[in-house]
Amino acid sequence: MRITRLASAVGAALVATSMLAGCGSGSTHSGGTPQQGGTAVFAEAPGTQPNWIFPMVDASHNSGYATGDLQQLMYRELYWFGDSTGSTGVNETKSLAAPPKYSDNNTTVTIDLKPYKWSNGESVNAASVMFWMHLLAAEKQNFYQYVVGQFPDNVTSVTQTGPQQVTLKLNGTYSPTWFTGQELAQITPLPMAWDKTSDSAAPGSGGCTADQSKCDAVYQYLYTKSKDLSTYATDPLWQVVDGPWHLTGFDAQGHITYDPNPAYSGPDKPHLAHYRMEPFTSTDAEFNTLRSGNSISVGSVQVTALPAKKASQELPGTNPLQANYTLVPAYGWGWSTSMLNMDNPVFGAAFKQLYLRQALQMTLDQETDIDAAMRGYGAMTTGPVPVKPENSYIADAERGSGPYPFDKAKAKALLTGHGWTEQNGVMVCTTPGVSDNQCGDGVAAGTKLQFTFEYSTGNPIYGRVVQQWKSDAAEAGIVFDLKGQEFNTVMDDVSNCHGSGPACDWQIGYFGYQQYNAVPTGDQLLLPGSGQNIGNYDDPKLTELINATMHSDDKDAMAKYEDYAVKTLPGQINMPLRTYMEVVAKNLGGVSFPAVQTARAPEEWYFTK
Repeated sequence: MRITRLASAVGAALVATSMLAGCGSGSTHSGGTPQQGGTAVFAEAPGTQPNWIFPMVDASHNSGYATGDLQQLMYRELYWFGDSTGSTGVNETKSLAAPPKYSDNNTTVTIDLKPYKWSNGESVNAASVMFWMHLLAAEKQNFYQYVVGQFPDNVTSVTQTGPQQVTLKLNGTYSPTWFTGQELAQITPLPMAWDKTSDSAAPGSGGCTADQSKCDAVYQYLYTKSKDLSTYATDPLWQVVDGPWHLTGFDAQGHITYDPNPAYSGPDKPHLAHYRMEPFTSTDAEFNTLRSGNSISVGSVQVTALPAKKASQELPGTNPLQANYTLVPAYGWGWSTSMLNMDNPVFGAAFKQLYLRQALQMTLDQETDIDAAMRGYGAMTTGPVPVKPENSYIADAERGSGPYPFDKAKAKALLTGHGWTEQNGVMVCTTPGVSDNQCGDGVAAGTKLQFTFEYSTGNPIYGRVVQQWKSDAAEAGIVFDLKGQEFNTVMDDVSNCHGSGPACDWQIGYFGYQQYNAVPTGDQLLLPGSGQNIGNYDDPKLTELINATMHSDDKDAMAKYEDYAVKTLPGQINMPLRTYMEVVAKNLGGVSFPAVQTARAPEEWYFTK
């Protein structure tokens, strides 16, 4: 929502997104002489308040806002990726371990941890990684990044080979770039203080660190604790941190306060005395606060409040917040799409028809969305790799407007040519069957192309985009019943379908984008069984191409995957990726928006004279 994080994102990311949580273009705002002290305030986007503290995140809590704005400030992942220069590789300075060493034809991975400490005096060591690996192996079905056959399934053994060293044996040869950026990116070392099954139990008594069979009880304890948001800032369990911050206040509405971790052993100790996150009921409320003074240190501004610009321009000609703030463009490192539910009992069979996905894509006018709804603050999406920020993964297939540019007439002709007839303004399947001129396998006679379209209301741009799409799609006989909800609600609704049942009633979902880890391959988003394959898409040819990107650093493998994904629209419709316009107080330095890292890094921020 990372979404992946869904947002990640993500967006993650996504994502999710999903899903923006401090990711961006590699832009930096700095200057002046760093001063010690002060309170920096970050403005949360409406409806994006973090709601999960336990780093082993399940699908329903998968959000870049939880990982990037809460967890990663306190509980560091083993590897940090990206920096202010635009790099997508391992950030050696901020990582808890040295870059991994690959040997034996890339089937052995050796990880050497740096001498970090937990706030209670424990070492962040090999045991901390073993705890995570055993917990993940025992609870992989509950982890949002799990993909069947991948991490940790592709690890045949994990061994503590020294006090600060862990060695992984793999079941085959893997691309070091992919394995580091996608698989090792999932590891978050955990403290022995968490390896227990009750509040009164002694640290380590749960036995999960040494014995995977004992991990379920530990997981249930930690998962249950994480559901109680009211205790996040007061429970001693969550105060055991290895990151630069610890919680001093938290509520479910998004009022969150941090102080520096006095025992932090990392290289980037906070300059600030306090860091605070504040929620807003609307983007207008945030903008009014920004315009009235400088009580916010870092936030964002809606493009509707900015002068329109050309999509090729980074910044608008004028800044309405010039007196107190600098504008910094940031981009989501993820795939911006609307998800189609392949397991929906009514429409799943129709969504599996490529011609229908093509027709849906051709009714979406991305150029108008970017120029009008986004006022030039966006970029075309034609496939899985974002074209902004510029990166080495973009294949030729993703340049330009793609194979399915906006064409309502052609979209309608595709439908009528496949057995659909317009009746009272909506297309109805009147010629069922599997021939080329029929509706397709499993599509029942009388099926209407009238869908419930659930979308996130956190950003008003999304509402404008879907309203325009609704209007254009109607001309091709496709009817959208729009249902706007908060981001967290949309994520909960669309992420819990597992083949059948009431949770599979959702039809189309749009929450932003799915955030990637360091490498934008399709394994977590599109492989069968992946927790982030929200729509449960399954294409054997696509699986084959994705697998090739996992085992080779050859750019041709990535290009072939992208080309196929661009042409087949795998379970989703490409949506324009909006530019996020961050605002940074002019008296605040050290603020950066790396391309791939979802977590904010307020430990790097400082006030200036």
